[in-house]
Amino acid sequence: MAEILTIFGITFPIFAMVAIGYATVTKGVFRPQDMSILGGWVMNFALPALVFGAISSRPISEVIHPDYIVVYALSGLLTAGLTFLWFSIVADPGRRGVVTMISYCPNSGFIGYPMFLILVPDHAGIILAMNFLVENIVFIPLALMAIEAGKPREDRRGNALQQFGQVLKSLLKRPLIIAIILGFLISASGLSLPGPVHKLIDLVAASASAVALFVIGGSLVGLSFEGNLRLAGQAAVGKLIVMPVCTALVIFFIGHFGVTMDSNLRTAALISAALPTMAIAALFAQEVGRGALASLSILVNTLGAFVTLNIVLFLVV
Repeated sequence: MAEILTIFGITFPIFAMVAIGYATVTKGVFRPQDMSILGGWVMNFALPALVFGAISSRPISEVIHPDYIVVYALSGLLTAGLTFLWFSIVADPGRRGVVTMISYCPNSGFIGYPMFLILVPDHAGIILAMNFLVENIVFIPLALMAIEAGKPREDRRGNALQQFGQVLKSLLKRPLIIAIILGFLISASGLSLPGPVHKLIDLVAASASAVALFVIGGSLVGLSFEGNLRLAGQAAVGKLIVMPVCTALVIFFIGHFGVTMDSNLRTAALISAALPTMAIAALFAQEVGRGALASLSILVNTLGAFVTLNIVLFLVV
């Protein structure tokens, strides 16, 4: 009983903040469209400041953990491959790429970071930075290529290599990636930021966790269970169950080759895999007319994560 209460104590602040966001928008204190403004603050200012500060303030040897990056990337690719094969059977090509993306692209920024902050506070910023690197260089380009492959041939934008280049080029312009690159440069140079600049970065970064969770809750207002609930449910199973299992298998497999992960990094990898899907999946899906399916899947993912995250925490913490 004590262990269950401990786990509940970890997840309660996370989902309570989500509930506050939902209730606030429902009661009209904030409008649904305000969530995009607050979300823009988190994605373009708070999270970039957070990862920049976390990386630039540490030696490069403490920033890069190849074992974590390999485990996270391999578990995502394994999940992507399995779910792509499954949805090739049960879904039409137009939906296949969208639900595959939803099955393996986690919400590291809006839900993951608050979890890391509670579970592994000393590593939270670094884990977030490594997650963002893998997600933006591997997961998202692969997902967008899968979506592109579901279009009629005449509507596709070039071959696979051209598509990957276009996606990667656009992602490299995002503030998050720019912040990670600048952070690595300062870390590698051995330079230190001036005290006032460091305090400014910390001030902006401090807003990331609470505002991100608030936005997740507020963004759920207006979403409904109308639509292809069966397909959305299968995508949620992929994200909340299949990906954590794949991550555990990858960790077990590399252990046979003498690779032992730090316990904090191992916990973070399993928690990252158990996170609900990224909120921006709906934006990518809207471009191919599948926004409703993605929104429904995000709703199912977020609600289901309340159960599955507690189970994963019970097993790993």
